[in-house]
Amino acid sequence: MPRRFFRRISEEFPREKEYPWYLRPFQVLLRHPTFFAVSRRSVAGAAWLGLFIALLPIPAQTVIAPLAAILFRVNLPVAFAAVLITNPITWVPVYFFEYRLGLLILDLPPEAFTPQLSWSWVIDDLPRYWRPLFLGSLVTATVVASTAYVIVSVSWRLVVNARYRRRQRRNRSSERASDQLR
Repeated sequence: MPRRFFRRISEEFPREKEYPWYLRPFQVLLRHPTFFAVSRRSVAGAAWLGLFIALLPIPAQTVIAPLAAILFRVNLPVAFAAVLITNPITWVPVYFFEYRLGLLILDLPPEAFTPQLSWSWVIDDLPRYWRPLFLGSLVTATVVASTAYVIVSVSWRLVVNARYRRRQRRNRSSERASDQLR
């Protein structure tokens, strides 16, 4: 995985300077190296966590993801960024797909599912839809997050191995060149 990219982002985040007044209560967390670690485990775990939370139909995902990242000690910015895949433009198609998947799994007849951003819809209509929506969300979140975890881990490993092989080739060629000069 692009370790240099994540390291550059983490290095730009100031850990040693004085924080503004509204960030002072969080200084311990902001200076802790675990939450901005650029390792395969930390980034892949944060991607899994952020995508899992993003695909659940729960409120305050952008608050829950950083708190969960702190609890599970994974990369905080990656977990927060992964949550942003569900936004006001994408949440309707994502939840519609999850609802239809839940109907398919529960073998229920389809109903007209038109989610709306209103309290009346949440109070009146959501109780009819919550079981298939929640089941479909759990299945989708687990599959998508686990797939992302595997993709990040495998691609990270491939990049590291390729870099190692390049460095070995470069070292061998420089040894040969120095042997020929002697």
